[in-house]
Amino acid sequence: MLHRLKLKIVYGDALNVDKAAKGLKLRVILISGFAVFIPFLAITYLLVAQEDRVTKLLIIGFLSAISCVPVVLYAYAKGIGRPIRELWKERPEELKWLSLKIGFLYGFTLYWMILGIVEFLFGYQSFRAALISFVASAAARDGFEIGYLRRLESVKQVKMKHFPDNRSIWEMFPVAPQKIILLVSTAILGGAMTGLYLGPILPNPRHQTIAVGLVVGVVATLSYVWALDVPPSRKAILRYFVWPGFTMAVTYFLILAYLLRIIFSITLPPATDLALLMSACAGWLTLESLFVAYLQWGKTIPVSETSSKALNEIAS
Repeated sequence: MLHRLKLKIVYGDALNVDKAAKGLKLRVILISGFAVFIPFLAITYLLVAQEDRVTKLLIIGFLSAISCVPVVLYAYAKGIGRPIRELWKERPEELKWLSLKIGFLYGFTLYWMILGIVEFLFGYQSFRAALISFVASAAARDGFEIGYLRRLESVKQVKMKHFPDNRSIWEMFPVAPQKIILLVSTAILGGAMTGLYLGPILPNPRHQTIAVGLVVGVVATLSYVWALDVPPSRKAILRYFVWPGFTMAVTYFLILAYLLRIIFSITLPPATDLALLMSACAGWLTLESLFVAYLQWGKTIPVSETSSKALNEIAS
């Protein structure tokens, strides 16, 4: 999910100002969603109809992730404005990375989030092929945005020094290791204690989802604000809380809760269950929020002027 935060927060402004590109992205998303609907209608109701529930969900999830690979490559080519064959010859390593991480792994992860929404929040007990369309559409959206940013890079309108994945999240640790570890540990511990308290009080998954979104969203937003080199406006802070703070916290909770409770069928006491899930979400999103803030230092500090001394001054 970290790539989504990069696309939206670090590079989102570049796409928002291009209305033509936004229109093309919408068409690509719609085409991708419709393209996978009919095949998965057959897969869902015919090919795996006789399997037990968990096996069926795993098979559909695997096939869903595979289907996102050509979708993301198609969207990437549309975003960059060149035929996929030419791109494959020119940059095969990047397209392999795109296929694996944005197509397969991201698609597989989103699949569990969609199931969590359907089952925990709306109470449906069976899978619907239309939901795969949402997974494919999300992969297409990200593939298009990456391709579009690559096009801008080719004409020197945007510097892609952080993306697609040539900088690791561990890069920021040498800047302020003790503070980062302390902050992430505090988020995990705070999430665990909050979950222990709220678990018995909030047995309903809907209420749990909202609680995790609010608590983890606030923690992630405060972490993001702390890590920025320049204090953001109140509007920017509120925007970050809404997305990715609250939204991504809910996303992570639905993914982890569905895997823990449904796929692995692990039954824990209510307090322990919610404590485990909330602490995992808090640590996960806090770490990503710190990294996204770290990546934005380049917006206010020219790369050529960024030295270890300057980084240490920001960290302090």
